[in-house]
Amino acid sequence: MNRKQIYDLVVETLESIQELSGQKKVDVNEDTVPIGQLPGFDSMNGVEFSMMISKHIPMEKIVSLCVSDDGKKALSVHQIVEWLEKLWDVTRGGKKDAKGQ
Repeated sequence: MNRKQIYDLVVETLESIQELSGQKKVDVNEDTVPIGQLPGFDSMNGVEFSMMISKHIPMEKIVSLCVSDDGKKALSVHQIVEWLEKLWDVTRGGKKDAKGQ
């Protein structure tokens, strides 16, 4: 997957969760922070999002993609896409680990 495909997957998945939750449709872009900016999107939706993404990008364990590693900061779509790009590289034999190191 390239960056655009990962970005599209993230946006489509977020929009799907919003629709399934009966929330108002909101335009999602690189700067959108799902937790805090999408109506009704909370940490449980973040777990649902991660589960849905894991069907397309294999993860060793399901982690919340919408928050930082320490759980203290909600991530933007841009940051989520960057994390998934690195994860995709790792699962495809890249040399960086999931944190890009």
